[in-house]
Amino acid sequence: MRERTEADDICQGAYNRALLDLILPAMRRAAKEAGYALTVHGSLNRDIDLVAVPWTEFNVWSKEALLDALVGAVRAVTGRCGSSGGWASKPHGRFAHILMAWCGESTANLDLSVVPAQEEDRP
Repeated sequence: MRERTEADDICQGAYNRALLDLILPAMRRAAKEAGYALTVHGSLNRDIDLVAVPWTEFNVWSKEALLDALVGAVRAVTGRCGSSGGWASKPHGRFAHILMAWCGESTANLDLSVVPAQEEDRP
């Protein structure tokens, strides 16, 4: 496998930014319905880093239900999105999951981190 170059980051970054412009409004609507705020983190040069934080006092969906809603939101815009592997534990109690989004001939990795809701916040 060849080494990643600056040109790779520029081209992938341009694709990621364009894709994000298309999918972020739908993803934020889905996250809001699930009780989360969704924000973008990182440079976008290699992947799209997203962080979902519980935002409502009650009725915060599980991370699995949130993931399903976000995949559906991306599919509604691009026609193709899937998740890869399972959940990984991250520092401070976060969980991470990788989504793949296709648009045209290109793909992007959506690296989703979810901050879990506190148990006392769940109905």
